[in-house]
Amino acid sequence: MPSLDPGKKSPGHTKMYKNDLEEDGIPHCLECGEILYGRSDKKFCGATCRNAWHSHFRSGKRLARSLTLNGLTKNYKILEDLISLKQKSCPLDSLTVLGFNPELITHQAVKNGRHTEYRCFDIAYCQSSAKIFNLHRLGGKL
Repeated sequence: MPSLDPGKKSPGHTKMYKNDLEEDGIPHCLECGEILYGRSDKKFCGATCRNAWHSHFRSGKRLARSLTLNGLTKNYKILEDLISLKQKSCPLDSLTVLGFNPELITHQAVKNGRHTEYRCFDIAYCQSSAKIFNLHRLGGKL
């Protein structure tokens, strides 16, 4: 991911993240590098440059959120398929072959002082090093 430091340029965009003051002491647009006229605290030459700069700045967070939600959705579909097949347990390596990622969960809680219950939205299960077990859908209340 490109550096978010305003003094460094993105490798894919030659003028992005320029210093707002160059050698001549005149402020320049952070996105395109054009000379700025008007207010002394102005950072962008217009709405297009401002929107482009902020879109690029937020794209890393947006991508991370999207990847996490996609992984949770895949886990949920796999667990939902197991429930529809009325399976209460399954080997963990079989699930990982299907694309299950045990690190992506929405909640965890210690139940009865012994096992940790993991949840993927409204589906709960316990997990050992080799399998998941006690797979069930939560009723009504989380």
